[in-house]
Amino acid sequence: MSVLSSLSVDEKLDLIAKLPNSIRNTYTKEQDIETEDPFACYEGDWGGNMSAEEYADDLRKSRTFTRTIDT
Repeated sequence: MSVLSSLSVDEKLDLIAKLPNSIRNTYTKEQDIETEDPFACYEGDWGGNMSAEEYADDLRKSRTFTRTIDT
């Protein structure tokens, strides 16, 4: 706390006023990121740059069925 002791009263009050604003800005940015795309943190986990739809299409195309249906 020796860093703060060298500041004037006005500088300390200025820091006190800026602190809540910086916390609010950080909090709202985190909320915006979460509401934009909740699954963005998993992006790239499959090791490629394909979209989820492209992965789903590949999975559907790769399915093979061995069962025969008698009609």
